[in-house]
This record gives sequence, C-alpha cells and structure tokens, in this order.
Amino acid sequence: MKILHIVEDFSVKSGGLRTVIKNLDFYLKKLGHDSFILASDKEKNDDIFVVKTSNKWLYSKEWKKKIIEITNKKNIDIIHIHGAWLYPQYVSSKVAFHKKIPIVLSLHGMFQPWLWKKGRLKKKIYFYLLSKKYFSNAAIIHTITTEETKTIRGFFKRNKLVEIPNLISFEEQKEDNKKIEKNILYLGRLNKTKGIDILIKAFSKIDNKEVHLQIAGGINSYQKELEELIESLKLKEKVTFLGEVKGEQKIKLIKNAWVMASPTYSDVIGMVNLEAASLKTPMITTFNTGLKPEWNLNGGKLIYPNVDELLESFNEVLKWSLEERNAQGVLLYNYVKNEYSWEKKLKDWELLYKKAIVNEK
Repeated sequence: MKILHIVEDFSVKSGGLRTVIKNLDFYLKKLGHDSFILASDKEKNDDIFVVKTSNKWLYSKEWKKKIIEITNKKNIDIIHIHGAWLYPQYVSSKVAFHKKIPIVLSLHGMFQPWLWKKGRLKKKIYFYLLSKKYFSNAAIIHTITTEETKTIRGFFKRNKLVEIPNLISFEEQKEDNKKIEKNILYLGRLNKTKGIDILIKAFSKIDNKEVHLQIAGGINSYQKELEELIESLKLKEKVTFLGEVKGEQKIKLIKNAWVMASPTYSDVIGMVNLEAASLKTPMITTFNTGLKPEWNLNGGKLIYPNVDELLESFNEVLKWSLEERNAQGVLLYNYVKNEYSWEKKLKDWELLYKKAIVNEK
C-alpha cells in the first residue's frame, strides 16, 4: 500500500502528534508499505514533503498542487488526514474526494467536548459549511479512545469508525544506573488544557516539603502566568522550569523522576503517559485521557483534574519506599507493553488501511 499522511505540523512543536505519526510512518515502512508525510513544518533531518505557510489557517495554493503531484507520482492508495481545523486537512479531503482516493481521518481528540468549547461558533461554521461534506466521505474515521468514538459518532452518523489507541515502541532500553530522586515531573506543552495550574496548587500542599517540582516544556507566554502563581504560593525555590527537553536528556529526566504527573483536562491517551510507562516511571494522569481504568491497578493512577485528588495521589506515592516505587514502575511497563505497544498492535493499522481500500470500492 502507498499512504500519504497530511499533517499540519511535523516539527517538535506539535508535541505527541509528531511522535504518533512518526512511529506510524516508521512501522508501515517496516511492514513493506510506502508511507509519505506532507506537512507545513518539520525538523532538520526529517525526510518528508513540506509546504511552507505562515498564516494561522496555513492557507496556500501550493497545498493542492503538492497533494496532486504526490498522489500522481507515487500512485497513492490512501490519504490519511491527521487533524481537523486547518486548510491542509480541508484541501486534502477535497482533493481525495474528487480523485476518488480513500480517506482515513484521524481527528486526534480535536472534537473532544472540552476543546470544542474554544472558538465554538467558528468551529461550527467551519465544520458544517466547509469540511463536513468531505470528511463525511472518509472510508474510515480512526478514533483513539472509547470516549472519542462516542463523541465522533455524534458528528458522523454513517461513517465506519475504527478504534486504535496511541501506541509506543518498546525497544529494549539499556539498564543503567538511575539516580532516582524525589522529584515530581511534568513534561509536555505549557498550555491551559494540561492542568498545570492544578499541578502547582496540589504541589504547594503536599506533606513532604523536601520534594521538588520540575516542569519541562517549550517556553511560551503561558509560563509567565504560571510563574506568577508559583510566586503567590511562595514556591519559587521548589519549582524549576527546564524548557524543552528531548533525546537522551528527556529519557534521563523521565527515568530519574520519582513520579510523573499530567492532570490534563482533555487528551487522547497522551504520549507522555506511555513514555513514562516505557521507562518504568509511575504516572499520575486523568480519566480525561481515555486510558483504560486498569491503569489504576497497574502502577499508574487516574484521577479527575482537581487539586484534592491530585494531592491525595502525591501524598500516597511520596510515601513509597524506593523498592515500592520501582515495583509500580515495572507493573506499569508490563501493562502498557501489552495494551499500547506497536509490537502488539501494528497489525491493527495494516488491517484498518486494507478495510479503507475495500470500503471505498
């Protein structure tokens, strides 16, 4: 099969979305399929197609030209559209419709109720007047969680929906001498959706006053608001902003954390949750991620995004001995390896694409 992925942004700024699509592209190629990516931005060493645009909607006449050029030259069998609200997704669905190329649509949580509230009127107008006609032509709409499946069914009554969770690779990690410290780590975008304010407020109330909070994520304007909150709670000496981390630095940071926390208001699995598990670090996150309830029984903790529940979880995990902490990390590792790994679930993606081709015919 020959698959073209349409992505609004493939740079590290896109966060977990980049990781998901990069892995999907890698594993499809590993199975012997031809996989191509077209995006508005990338990292220096990425071997993908790019249409450079600077406006907020990412509009450019070049998108249509490039999509047609790639589909013709590469004899594309499927166009896989990632995301919902920008011009690349709209124009690619339109091109696919007119060229009768099967569409697989992954909305990546962009129709979740909490996010739908932001700019609701604009999104309604855009969806019902422009994109719905072409999105409704999708051979398959891919969903990530059971909650997302229910939400998407409300918008697309007749489309075939297939649920495959976000996945992570479990390549063998070398065992090194970890220096685990009683640090709480947040790693991800600095965004109000992520509940970082809840994290800071809960941290200010923990029983163990020797613990440090580390916040890793690209610096942006929201950081100033968080710094003001930290200042008001007299936590300046206990909280460190690390900026963007990646590669070996990121792996080391995760491995050495006592626990990671992401009290997000809205997410679909969340790659950071899977990354923590793959490195045997316990992870506190929310039911809003759509993770299975068994997460709670296998070294992780699921809460609702509020200060009291997060504080209770913090106080519990900070009382663990090092041996207990490590045992919980191993439990989470084994659970995620079985339920959310490429090694176990890759064939589901191959089957999805095959069904998309059959459905279109």
